Amino acid sequence: MNATYLAFAAAVALLIASPGPVVALVVADARRRWPLWTILGGAVSAQILMIAALVMIYLALDLDPLVLEAGQILGGLYLIWLGCDGLCGGGGETTTPRRSEAHYFWRAMAVGLSNPKDILFFLAFLPGFILPAQPFAPQATALIVIWLVIDLSILLAYSLLSRRLAGEGLVQRLLDILPNYFLIGLGLVSCTLGLSRLLQ
Repeated sequence: MNATYLAFAAAVALLIASPGPVVALVVADARRRWPLWTILGGAVSAQILMIAALVMIYLALDLDPLVLEAGQILGGLYLIWLGCDGLCGGGGETTTPRRSEAHYFWRAMAVGLSNPKDILFFLAFLPGFILPAQPFAPQATALIVIWLVIDLSILLAYSLLSRRLAGEGLVQRLLDILPNYFLIGLGLVSCTLGLSRLLQ
């Protein structure tokens, strides 16, 4: 059982460390402020998707592929909009309106939940770490806690690294624009995959 959890922790660390849309938001927000609410929003969204997948595993529910493809396209459009909004409005601190912590939390939640196909990832990934002979609830709880701790740790590490690198000159300009281009790219990939599967 402990070996299963260690293997899960190692796999999760590798998965979360690879940049995604929430990491792009954390890096972008860390340039000018401590991104605690962005980190929390991203972590909560992952927990919602993971719990939904665990419930489906427990109840052995099926998902309609059409709903997932449409959700992937809508999520991709949202990521594109976020990236374009960051490029158009993210010039300097003086032009950026002061936003509440709730804004950053809900924006990160929306980005984290913008691709319902993440539920499919969890449905494919989690069963390998659930032992059928053991009670389901304690295992599910352990997996949720392990994911949350690693998720928060890695997002905090990204924000610290971004804040440390954010200074004057080229690094600051790159941190100003690269996360937005990354969001646009992820959105385009998401839309393309969703459309190609819908049209098959």
